[in-house]
Amino acid sequence: MSTTISDKLVNLKNWMKLAPIWLKHGSPLKMDEELRFFPTSATQQQDGSWDVPIHAWFYELDQTSLMRLLSVKAVAELLEFMDITEEQARLPVFQERIKWFLVDNESNKRIEMLLGNVKHKSARTGLDGHSHFNISYANAAEQAGQWIDIPVVIPEGDTRQFHAQSQLIPRQGLSVISDIDDTLKISEVLDKKKLVHNTFLKDYTAIDGMPAFYQWLANKGAYFHYLSSSPWQMHPMLEPLLDSYYPKGAIHLRNFNPSNRSFFKFFMSSEVYKITKAMNIIDRYPEHQFILIGDSGEKDPEVYARIYREFPHNIKQILIRAVDGSNLHQQRFAEVFADVPKDKWKVFAEPSHSLIDLS
Repeated sequence: MSTTISDKLVNLKNWMKLAPIWLKHGSPLKMDEELRFFPTSATQQQDGSWDVPIHAWFYELDQTSLMRLLSVKAVAELLEFMDITEEQARLPVFQERIKWFLVDNESNKRIEMLLGNVKHKSARTGLDGHSHFNISYANAAEQAGQWIDIPVVIPEGDTRQFHAQSQLIPRQGLSVISDIDDTLKISEVLDKKKLVHNTFLKDYTAIDGMPAFYQWLANKGAYFHYLSSSPWQMHPMLEPLLDSYYPKGAIHLRNFNPSNRSFFKFFMSSEVYKITKAMNIIDRYPEHQFILIGDSGEKDPEVYARIYREFPHNIKQILIRAVDGSNLHQQRFAEVFADVPKDKWKVFAEPSHSLIDLS
């Protein structure tokens, strides 16, 4: 006798009744688990309250071994491509950076956070260990532009402290959507081997002139959204560089499962992601003027031209940093920006205040 859909639903409901509480409602943070928050930007509602997005990552660090490295598809691909020996794989810099691709993501986790003297429950984490949720915040005393801290209510006996950060961005203003690789830091994305070495073996280096240029924009009141095709696992490595050289801003990276995806194919397939994410940012701040900053290495010109066509009244300027070895032929930009006014886009070798008229 076959089982009907109705029977299956009844069986599922009965199973859920017997399921442990933690399975239905999420389990709390354990002592051997870690928690990382990514900086976000809040939007102001019509009534003056704030919609504050929270993005958390729950994971447990794994004690890396060479066998563990080789068992992960994307990492094994890197080792083979770079001709990494066992001795090189044990270098501290490589071990420190590769470990973020080897963590055990913790699913079905849930925490409470405190904002405005009110406790808020997080959404449960998925299989990737990430949780996305929003908190409504009505404290009128906070000033627009401020960064607010949202602490985690830690379980009893745990002395650690965790907190999320979100910037209160007002309804009107000037915002920058910025690429990271080869725009803010030297990555050499066009050369796969150099990209890997710059990512996992070399010190991260800011692009000459860009920190001062971004600080000038910050002094002019700009808010920042850092948008990259890099995976979320890169955030612990990118954070020190961004904190040291660039204005604080919201971070937007990509989901990546190193167990079953190619590292190189992932990095080389960012166009749709960037278009979608940038449009989402502009949709959240429809009264803002935006400066789009990227580089000529891959598809930033094409991405930003597409965004301009969708939001012509929101785009103040498109700035493309010229990358050596990339397609810098005038024909490329003439075709890409054919329907974009000439005063709306510029290709530059060195950043300068003259690139943008903020008067």
